[in-house]
This record gives sequence, C-alpha cells and structure tokens, in this order.
Amino acid sequence: MKIRPGFLPVVFAGIGLLPLSSAALEMALLPVGQSLTSLSSLPGVEDTPAAIAQTASNLAPNNPASKLCADGTRAIDQGRWADAVKIFTQVAGQHGDHGDGALYWKAYAENKLGQSKLAVNACAELRGSYPKSRWIDDCEALEVELHAKSGEPVRIDPNQSDDVKLLALNAMMRQDEPRALAEIQAILNGDSSETLKKEAEFILGHHYSDATYAQIVRIGYVEGDVRIARGAQSAKADNATWEKAVVDLRLETGFSLVTGAGRAEVEFENASTLYLGENSVLTFNDLHETAGVPYSEVALLSGTVSLHIHPYVAGEKFILRTPTDDIISKYPDKTYARIGSFTDAMTITPLEGGVLHLPGVSDDAIASGRTWTYRSGLLDDAAGADNNEASSEWDKWVGDRVTQRTAATSEVMEAAGLTAPIPGLAEMAGQGKFFDCAPYGTCWEPNDAVSQEVSLKRGPGSRHPSLILAAYRPVAQPWPQAQPDAAAKLETMDREFFPCAPGALRYRVAKDPTTGKETVIDLGLGQRARYGWAVCHAGSWIRHKKHYVWVAGIKRRHLEPVRWVKSGHKVGFVPLHPYDVKGQHAINVKHEVFMVRDKDTVIAEPVKLDARSPIEFLPSPPKEFRAAPLRPLERAEAPHMEAHPFVNPREIKGVEVNRAAIPIHFDAKSHSFTMPSEQMRGGKTVTVFGPITNRSGSLQARGNSYNGGSGFRGGGSSGSSSGSGGGSSHSGGGMSSSSSGGSHSSGGGGSTVSSSSSSSSSGGSHH
Repeated sequence: MKIRPGFLPVVFAGIGLLPLSSAALEMALLPVGQSLTSLSSLPGVEDTPAAIAQTASNLAPNNPASKLCADGTRAIDQGRWADAVKIFTQVAGQHGDHGDGALYWKAYAENKLGQSKLAVNACAELRGSYPKSRWIDDCEALEVELHAKSGEPVRIDPNQSDDVKLLALNAMMRQDEPRALAEIQAILNGDSSETLKKEAEFILGHHYSDATYAQIVRIGYVEGDVRIARGAQSAKADNATWEKAVVDLRLETGFSLVTGAGRAEVEFENASTLYLGENSVLTFNDLHETAGVPYSEVALLSGTVSLHIHPYVAGEKFILRTPTDDIISKYPDKTYARIGSFTDAMTITPLEGGVLHLPGVSDDAIASGRTWTYRSGLLDDAAGADNNEASSEWDKWVGDRVTQRTAATSEVMEAAGLTAPIPGLAEMAGQGKFFDCAPYGTCWEPNDAVSQEVSLKRGPGSRHPSLILAAYRPVAQPWPQAQPDAAAKLETMDREFFPCAPGALRYRVAKDPTTGKETVIDLGLGQRARYGWAVCHAGSWIRHKKHYVWVAGIKRRHLEPVRWVKSGHKVGFVPLHPYDVKGQHAINVKHEVFMVRDKDTVIAEPVKLDARSPIEFLPSPPKEFRAAPLRPLERAEAPHMEAHPFVNPREIKGVEVNRAAIPIHFDAKSHSFTMPSEQMRGGKTVTVFGPITNRSGSLQARGNSYNGGSGFRGGGSSGSSSGSGGGSSHSGGGMSSSSSGGSHSSGGGGSTVSSSSSSSSSGGSHH
C-alpha cells in the first residue's frame, strides 16, 4: 500500500479511505500458487474483482475457502456489508490460507456497517493470529480512519509502516494540527527512513499557517471600457486615481471596478468567477484568506453581475452586497445567478447548474432564466418575470465563458492529477506538457522553450531600474547612460524557465532627481505568459534535465514561490522545492541560483554558488524586495456613474414615476462612493452627499491590513497586457449608465431597465 506524495492533499480535504485496489482484493481470493497476472490475462475473464474471484473459484472447485471468498468478494462489490461480514467470518474461522485477508475484509465490512468496535477487534485478531501478514498494514490504515471518524486521538506507532504513519499524520493534521506538526518535527529530527522524512516534509509544505493574507484574486478577462481605482496605493504611487483595467491584474481589498460599454471576468482564489456587466460599479470590500480558508466580500453598487461561485473549503464564505439586500454563498453551496442592483431593489435570476433557494419562492418554481425582485428582503412577485432580449444575450455570453473555462480547467486538472482547481488553471490548457516526475507527482513545462530577444525603451528620467525579466526567461542589461532616450536591447539568458521572480523585481522604478519621488515605469514587455498565474500561485519547482519545471500542487501560495539565500556579499533566490520547509535549507540551492546584482545595474543572473563558501538561508526577502510596487497601468479619466430605481411597468398603472438617474460620486481622497439626497435643514431643502449603504451597513471597503501588505502580484513578466477583448480607449465623456443604450435588462415584469442601476444613500452627510 504505497501512498504517493501527490495524493496526500486529498486526505487533508476529508479523510476517508477507499477500499484497496482491485488487485489487492483479487490476490486475497486466489487459490494458492495461482498468480493474479495469469488470471487476469485469461481469455474471457473480465477485469473486475468479482469476475476474477469467480474465475479463481472455478479453477479450484474443490477449495471451499476459495468459493466462500468469491461469494464474499461479490458481497463487497455489491455493497452487501452484512453478507460480507458473515462470509468472511466463516473464512477466518477456518484458519486457512485466506484467514488473514478474510479478517481484514471482515473489519472493512464492519466499518461500513458502523460497527467500529467490532472492526477494531477484527484487526486486533489479525495482528495476534498472523503477526507477519501483509494485511496488517491495511488494517492499521483502516484503524486510522476509524479513530479519526470517531474523534478519538490518532496516534503514530513507531512499529507501523511508513505508509500508515503518513496516513496517520494526515488525519492528525485535521484533528490536532499542533500535535501533528510536532510529530513531523520528531520524524525529521529522528532516525526515520529518508522516504518518510521526505514525505513528512511534503505534508509540512502543504500546511497552511494561521496567518491571514490578501486573497489571490485577479481580472481574468477584459472587453471594452473597464476602469479600476486601486485605492490609496495607486494615488500615492503615481497620482493616478482611475486607470484602464487589464488582464491578470491582481485585485485587492479597497479596489473598485467600473464598466461603461465593457465587461470583465473576475477569478477568486477558489477559482470561482464573477462576471461584471456593462454600466456597473463593483467594490472589493474584503478579500482575505486565513489558514487556507478564503473570505470574499464585494458590493455591487449598481449594475449587473453574474456569479459562478463554488466554495470548496469548509468555512469558506462569499458575500455580495447591494444597496437593498445581501447574497451569501457558503461551503458547499453552488451559487450560479445573475444579480441586478438598484437603488430600491435587487433582482435575482438563477442560472444553469446552481442550487438556489429564494425566500418566498417554492423550490419547484425556481427556473433558470426567470427573474425575481426583492425590495429590502421582501419578494415582489412569487411568479417571477421572463427574460428579455438584452438579459438573454448577457446570460448566453456568460454561459459560453463558463463552459469554455470549465472545459479547459477540467482538462488541465485531469492531466495534472489535481483534485481541486487552483487560480489560473484554465489558461494552462494547451500551453505545455505534463509528465510524471516521481516521487514528486506530475510536472509541467511550457511548449515554447525558445529564448526571445526583447527590446525596451528607457522612459524619461529613469535612472534606477530594479530588474528586468522576459516573458518567462531572465534577461539583463544595464540601461545605457550616455543616451537616456535610446532603445536598449536586452539579451536573454538561455538557461532557465521560471516566471515567478519576486514582484519587486518586475518593474523599473525611476527617481525624479528634483523631487526625489519614485515612479514605477512600465517596461513594455508586451503580453505576459498567461499560465504564469497558475504556476506562480500554487505548486512548486524541481530541477529536470538541466532546467526548472513546475510540480503540480493544490496548495495556494500567497507569497512568491522562492527561497532567499546569501553567499558572501551576494544575495539571490531559488524556486521553492516540494520538500522545502520553512526555517530549513533551500533544497534547490544546489542548482543555479538567481543572484540579484546591484539594483542600479538591473540584473538577475543564474549562477552556480561555490560549494566552499558558506550559504546563508534568509528567513525573509531583503528589505528592498519585501514590497512590490503596483503594476503600471495606463491612466483613464474618471468615469461618469449613475444609478436608477427599479420600475415595474405592471405597478405603474398610469401613475407618473420618477426614473431620473442619480449620479454616483467618487471621493478620490477617501476612495469611497457617495450619492446625493435631499434633506430639510433650517426649513430649506439642501443636497447632501452620503455613503452608499444598506441594512448591513457600509458598502465600502474597509482597507487592507493583511500580512504581506498588498500581497504577491506574481505570474509572468511585468508590463502592460491588453485584455482579451481589446480594451477600448476613452475619448472624453466617460461612462454613462442612462437607460438609453449600452444597458442590460435585469428582468422585472418584462421591462427593460438600466443594468447600471442605482445605489441608495443613507447616514451622515458629506460636504
């Protein structure tokens, strides 16, 4: 019973041992001297446990134990656990050649019946009667499951096999993590086998600490007019409040997305997606992860989003707030729905594949494509409303995106042997090849391994670039000092594939000689490698055929997958190895190390360290590499945002209804959205601006104070990256969310309303 390292994370997600392979079951039932290979290769013998066992019985008609074993096998195969217990009890009572295997399968069937004490007794009898049986390991593995399921403390017996110890460690990690970590340290510091030590290190490397990090969230697709405000960081960096959004841009707490005639796809850490429609305002109010459990809270101030949310970690939660109501999706729910946000209502349209329960609506009546409207939690119409042409077109576009993305993700997951999705996985489809790299699991490298020459232009006033990396190969060359505006041709170093160099190295920082202010300058390296998001935010790296390859893994990484080292006066980094453990040496240091030369000359050079010189393993990056500057973006004009009340024509009945747009204002200083309202003060009507809220409180971001600051911005090289849809530019004006043109229908009695519907304001005034 061999446990491969690549399989261990499955046990983390929920321990539950499957039956052993069919080969193990078959071997237990074969007559003495008959090999499994010869049986399975017989003409006409089906490759199933029951069929092979029946053949074994037929080959030995005078062996009663073989016939009983065949009957027991069929009972196991058909889930007839009580019959299996009865049969294997009889076989074990004969104390024959199959007695030890019969005791194991008796215990297995008793466990299925919930008779854990009897199963433990059967395993104890197996150890006592057959102390050298190969079935003892299997029974001990079953006991690990029994103890974990019952809540009893899982213990590690020094006499157990390495495989059973690994199963026990996995169960203990879920049951009593501090004790499991202590056990792993004892194994690493003791005289255990090298195999057990390496696989214990693997478990340790897949352990999530209790720290809180900025969640891994990005823009996965951009089409048309999509603008972003990146909070105080952006304003402080280059005095730019609004910028043009691009693909693979990291999104963080405090950021906001606004669309005009455009749309965008947002991917969260669990690979769930959100699709933002035209004329919409979306804020990211809280994006963090603690101990491997993501928490996402966003607010749709106006407009339309379609949610394709599937939390897959216990405790995970996704919250969408609107000015009137909230939608909460918790593990293990699947929330697939279109949401429309208005000043006085929220519309919900279920989409195919999700499970949605709507207050006041019978589950039998809920159908995809029909829209229900809620006003402060109260249902307008239990029958719902039909889609119109605009909303149907949007649903089809979203459905096509989801279908393509799901197919690509499934393809890569199967090839990589992954049991859960990781961010950016869809972009790896067709971009490289997977291959077995035992004992680490499955590895990957890109199809295009050809070095490229990159031409860059030095921007005005740039004097101190930090480091330059090509699309996926390190490149380096000092910027020419004699000709400040000349193009500098950078030579690639045809040695390594590693797209995940620390973010601080990906941008050129120019210091104004007069003011001393540093500005991040776009390197202009063009389209970045899309697969970089996946390989830099999960998995690890090993050396293969004189270069690095990615080892597939499901643990998400919130810091760059590198280890920092120092040799003499030189500082560098190496890719994270699957068996690397924090506080211990970096395993990949025995290969070439990316040494960072003087930041004024801008170079990250793969070199082989002198084994005679002492190597120091740094606990954290050097000071100048601890914070990554914001990725440079093209500036954009401030958008013109509007909001609208929801109007159902069936309710009007000849009454004049005010459908006037309400402007949404953005305060660049506080990075918050406000709306005007009329109030009486001193006998006069005055207009005041208040924050956009709902019954739950503010719909604004609360700031980002997570470990690691703004987080890892990794994946590929720096530079601008055009959206897949082209990313149209603005020519004055800004975005309009008026009901004429460019708006989606959010349902509601068949009427067409603006998808950039409004947000209500309440609370204190802002002058």
